[in-house]
Amino acid sequence: MKKIVIGIVLFLILATLSITQKTASNTSYQAVTYAPVELSNLLKRDKDKYVVIDVRSKVEYDAGHIPGAIHADYYDTEALKKAAGDKIPITYCAFSAMRGPYAAYSLYQQGFKNVGVLAGGISQWAEDIEEMDSSDPRFRTVFNHPKNIFPDRPKTDYPKGRGEVQFNIVATRFKFEPNEIVVEHGQKVTLHIRSDDIVHGIAIPEFGIEEELPPYEEKDITFIADRRGTFPFVCNVICGRAHEHASMVGNLIVK
Repeated sequence: MKKIVIGIVLFLILATLSITQKTASNTSYQAVTYAPVELSNLLKRDKDKYVVIDVRSKVEYDAGHIPGAIHADYYDTEALKKAAGDKIPITYCAFSAMRGPYAAYSLYQQGFKNVGVLAGGISQWAEDIEEMDSSDPRFRTVFNHPKNIFPDRPKTDYPKGRGEVQFNIVATRFKFEPNEIVVEHGQKVTLHIRSDDIVHGIAIPEFGIEEELPPYEEKDITFIADRRGTFPFVCNVICGRAHEHASMVGNLIVK
């Protein structure tokens, strides 16, 4: 009888571990990326199934964009959802280093499946599809982007005296550990972050944060969690193949 009980207990433990592992793998985010030629061919075959979203500023979009692309600012979740509609969205920015992957991950978190990112952004599209020369000054508006690409958010009220919290974050190919930071509204937050292999970066646009992370050099980032919500963070330095770089994401949760 004792052997039977032990066997049942072991089975339940193993089953629980199996379910946990399966759930973890199902919730892990892997970006889908397309080279310009792949995207061009995809749109020729199934243009009604996909929608291309230019997530740069409206000024950049008006200066030139991929034919048929719809504009939505990368940080405007509602505009992104509206642009995507009932189609599979594919996002891009200047180089798809930060804004394109950020928008794609935001859409994924809103329930969109198979969200894509254009590898190399409109710059790579311009060279590969439009055959533009990136060194030609006539096309400077296509190959450059504004220095300030953060959302302009009004100052908000937040509770004072909520104390300070600190987190150690390690960036490696191609993940942040931990990739979820939970803080209280109004807290002073300090991130001690370093890369343990190659040059990475971290961007939390909603809090005006963008840092390059040279290998083995710790950076300290301090800010006030002055608004509630779930705010993605991404690697803003292209650090590998397009799908690897675009999958290097996480969340800052302010309760």
